Amino acid sequence: MTINSLSPIASTPVAGLGTQTFNIPSTGLYTIGFKIFVPFVQGTSADSTSTAGQSGLQVVVALNGVTKLTVGGSATNPTPTQPIVGSLIVLQCTADDVVTVVLSSANAVDAAPNAVKGIINIFAGE
Repeated sequence: MTINSLSPIASTPVAGLGTQTFNIPSTGLYTIGFKIFVPFVQGTSADSTSTAGQSGLQVVVALNGVTKLTVGGSATNPTPTQPIVGSLIVLQCTADDVVTVVLSSANAVDAAPNAVKGIINIFAGE
């Protein structure tokens, strides 16, 4: 089964840094997916660097407080010319487990209102 055939049990738009919390309804496999747009200004064909400043966005997915996935948050990821940070992870969950998705950054460009925005989806299944 592909993720495109699954209906999300949660689909949460995000705008800005912060934490999103999801309660798992029943035991099974769950796919957590996210796509977050970061501050990015496309350069010219001769200069593809960002003029907005480099994003330092880090996305952490945790299950019951235990980190299961970390994306970004380093000097080279995301890159200055990378406008989107995204990933998927499949977790084995039980009823009443708590999944958190934390968007954080040490870079000022990410802290502006609505500087980072996107969507977090949770699907039952894989």
